[in-house]
Amino acid sequence: MTASWQQLIAALGNDRLRQVYAEKVLGIDGGGSPAELAKLASAGLLEVSDGSYELAPEVFAEVLSSARKPQPAGADRFFTHGRLQGIPRKPEDRDHVLGQLAIRLFGSEEVLVEHDVNRLLATVTEDIPTLRRALVDFGFLQRDADGSQYWRSS
Repeated sequence: MTASWQQLIAALGNDRLRQVYAEKVLGIDGGGSPAELAKLASAGLLEVSDGSYELAPEVFAEVLSSARKPQPAGADRFFTHGRLQGIPRKPEDRDHVLGQLAIRLFGSEEVLVEHDVNRLLATVTEDIPTLRRALVDFGFLQRDADGSQYWRSS
């Protein structure tokens, strides 16, 4: 059983339990009452082995790993705080990201002037011209010949 970080901190926040745990870490036979040892075990700091309490060597690594944030997947891995960090180089990643942006930012029947396209793109990037050009070049947005109107490709 992996202890929670709250249980671990609560046990180490108790002066007496911290002293008993420190004695175990240092190899000092300080004793500790059965109740104190049981509390340290329930917090994950000690394990019961052959009727005696031993250090749980992996407890800190386990608690830290359980607290890690999940890594973003799919198109989300190219965004930080909702902002596109760059257009992916791999064609399948690039197409996925640009397709998601086109769907999210532009209505299917909507025709926009360049100023409005730029305003929408500014919500996800600092490099508006590059993203706008990529959306057009890779077929996710279309524009008329003079570049005055844009619409999402069907």
